[in-house]
Amino acid sequence: MRLGRASRVVRLAWLLVVATTSASAQRLATPLAAGVMQANRAVYLDRQGVIRWKDDGKEIALFGANYILPSASDYRAAGYLSLDRKRMIDDDMAHFARMGWDGMRLTLWGDWENADHAGNLIANDHLELFDYLIARARERGIYMLLSPIQTYSANWPDALSDTTPPGFSNFYRKDELGTNAAAIAAQTRYITQLLEHVNPHTGVKIKDEPAILFIEMINEPTHHAADVAGSVRYINALVDAVRRTGCDKIVFHNVSQDFAIADAMRQSKVQGASFGWYPTGLNSGRELQGNYLRTVDDFDRMRTPVLAGRPRIVYEFDSPDLRTGYMYPAMTRAFRSVGTQFAAMFAYDMLGTASRNLGWQTHYLNLVYTPRKAMSAVIAAEAMRRLPRGASYGTYPANTRFGDFRVSYEENLSELVATDAFLHAGSTRSAPPQPAQLRRVAGVGSSPVVTYEGEGIYFADKLRHGVWRLEVYADAVPVRDPFEMMSADKIVTRAIARWWPMRITLPDLGDAFTVTSVAGASGSAAANTGATQIAQRGQFTVFPGVYLLSANGPVDVRSLPTSVSNVGLTEYRPAPADSLPIVVEPLVRAEYPTNQPLEMRARVIASERPTSVTLSIRALDWERFQQMPMTRTAGYEYRAVIPDSLREGLYEFAIAVVSDGAAQTFPGATRQSPADWDFSGRTFWTTRVVRPSTPIALFAPERDAPLMAFTRIGDGGRRGIYRVVASSGSGLPAFHFEFPRIPQGAIEDYTASLIIKDRIAARGDAVAKGVSIVLRARGIAREQPLVVTLVEQDGTSWSAPVALDSAWSEYVVPLTEFKSAASVTLPVGYPGIWNYWVMPAAGRGGAGDVMRLNQVERLQLSLRPKSGTAVRPTPFGVEIESVSLRFR
Repeated sequence: MRLGRASRVVRLAWLLVVATTSASAQRLATPLAAGVMQANRAVYLDRQGVIRWKDDGKEIALFGANYILPSASDYRAAGYLSLDRKRMIDDDMAHFARMGWDGMRLTLWGDWENADHAGNLIANDHLELFDYLIARARERGIYMLLSPIQTYSANWPDALSDTTPPGFSNFYRKDELGTNAAAIAAQTRYITQLLEHVNPHTGVKIKDEPAILFIEMINEPTHHAADVAGSVRYINALVDAVRRTGCDKIVFHNVSQDFAIADAMRQSKVQGASFGWYPTGLNSGRELQGNYLRTVDDFDRMRTPVLAGRPRIVYEFDSPDLRTGYMYPAMTRAFRSVGTQFAAMFAYDMLGTASRNLGWQTHYLNLVYTPRKAMSAVIAAEAMRRLPRGASYGTYPANTRFGDFRVSYEENLSELVATDAFLHAGSTRSAPPQPAQLRRVAGVGSSPVVTYEGEGIYFADKLRHGVWRLEVYADAVPVRDPFEMMSADKIVTRAIARWWPMRITLPDLGDAFTVTSVAGASGSAAANTGATQIAQRGQFTVFPGVYLLSANGPVDVRSLPTSVSNVGLTEYRPAPADSLPIVVEPLVRAEYPTNQPLEMRARVIASERPTSVTLSIRALDWERFQQMPMTRTAGYEYRAVIPDSLREGLYEFAIAVVSDGAAQTFPGATRQSPADWDFSGRTFWTTRVVRPSTPIALFAPERDAPLMAFTRIGDGGRRGIYRVVASSGSGLPAFHFEFPRIPQGAIEDYTASLIIKDRIAARGDAVAKGVSIVLRARGIAREQPLVVTLVEQDGTSWSAPVALDSAWSEYVVPLTEFKSAASVTLPVGYPGIWNYWVMPAAGRGGAGDVMRLNQVERLQLSLRPKSGTAVRPTPFGVEIESVSLRFR
């Protein structure tokens, strides 16, 4: 194939680079250690559309994440912190391997950053890092999906004013990439040149790279599904650009942006369908609360007959704005049920920037900084490998156990309990069926096998009988909501290295085994390789690092395998050292009933354990604070109980922490204690003590409107259409909630949803005495219907219609008038709105079922115009001052 002049210049430049980087190529030719399995197996597509390994014919099942350091915001994030990008790749690929991940989506904004207007490849730092990443991933046994064209701006969100990116996507609108002949020519030219490009770190052309199995030519294109012939021509042009190079990788095209494109795909040359899934929406701007397992029962659209006989991969997925330990395995269960053979989370946070969640606001996943979520991804990778393709597991809650896996919203937990492996994303009471047969143990928290107070992730791998390798990471302690807008100056999670006791109960180790340090966090005593201790009844102390546990005294490292799970035996990639100031986070309810003791908890986040922690509390009319010590219960959590019930009223409180002989009082970090005569603190937290029969304020507009999730309208409306106004009746804040003025029939429901579970739980057993929902509200016009719904945590819902007059009134709706009904999935998942309605959980909602008030999790307010009711020009909506739960 003849290349244009620009292409020849690029190729010549890279031949010169190849000549000067033979050391890098030689490094790749030599594995990290004996036993490390490089990613060099080939695949083929069988007649049924199943991808198989060529060497043994077995089905592939790969799991991992998108990794974006060479491009866009992740590239800039590393620059903001002046980090070595290649060192970051080394760290992160080691962590991919440590988590047992064998898949990665190689996400490159080449259409913006390393191509020109005409699609000619540009040799620059983005391309160099792309090459380096491929080499390091192959070393770690990681197979890749190449995604070379992204379409969305590489400057989002921090460089939107920058107009300098040279690539063709900076010149063509996204919606014309599939129709404009010049834009299509630029795409095909770029794809061809990229595949012909020689990677200087491997000496191999991208088209021949064994670790790249798949190519999805363009990410989330605008589909012109109504133009079937034109869509087929466009898809074929992209496929032909790949095939002209002689590349035989399996090629995929996106279907989930608009499933109507499936017919054009069926008629085209493309081999497989790719889809993405964000069941909790995107960019909520805060960490979500509540149970989202009901949203991931199935992805039935991937079973459309039009796609029959074609392989399926998930190019992007996540549970955005969550750090839970249960969503990933549940999502993988759905992926496998529709035939998925590759799934890549979007997007992995680099170790160097993860303390700030600096890459993608709505996503947050890192081995060290999100240990519970990371362990759930470790378990999900096993689910991808162990669950049979095409199996079905029913609906929630019957599907919380599947194969050897279990997920639990109540415990914030997922786990794999198998003969060979015991993995848990949170503390569990489950026990392995045959402990003597275990080869892998990994987790967060404690179990019958490992008791551990630390808040980091750990891995234990059996090397031979009586010898295990233990790898422990720093405590990941949240200090800010990671899903707020990110900043290079804002730490959201601290990685604190502390000594903690650990007890391990494994038959081949016994009670008194030798613990030998072989690698540790920089500057720690644990970094002194060869330091030993003897476990007493299985207990010893650990600092973040790597240890060898041996039943028969110290073991000669030279007699052991040099690698475990594609990680070197003594390799350790810790987080940067943490030396930040003390942070105190109160874990206190907004209200407490008067008829029970007050249990007040807090997290005291410090590099060293404080000497003391003291709670100071007073009513507003008290001259002095009442003080009592707080006792550490576990990890960083402290607790105090006020035994005598306090009288009704508002209370303010502070927490004093003494460390190294100095006191600080929070909030405010005042360098004094409230017990001091000259205490000058003026900032306090507050809580309220109320009578058990006091109504619970379920909704207050100023406090709650910004926390609500709304029905998405088209591609926008993510934050909802509402106003907080002054009530014309009382002057108090009112929630102005109006049906969107869009063409009739565009949507049939507009709902606002609020998590209220903490308010319900705060009242304790007394909540069972609730009798009615009370609204202070009015209709914008006469006879405005409002549907009020209470949603239990399993998704079972109860609704009551309320007809609102235009005058401000109090509306009392007895709980007996609430009937079983569908609720709404909010936030609405992406893509599409296909799973909008939620029906009662399996076995619920039938005759004889009743509302479990103590399980209510959400309040939903819905505008549903009656059939034939005109929404325009008359406003259709309501204004609400308050919603409360009243007691008898």
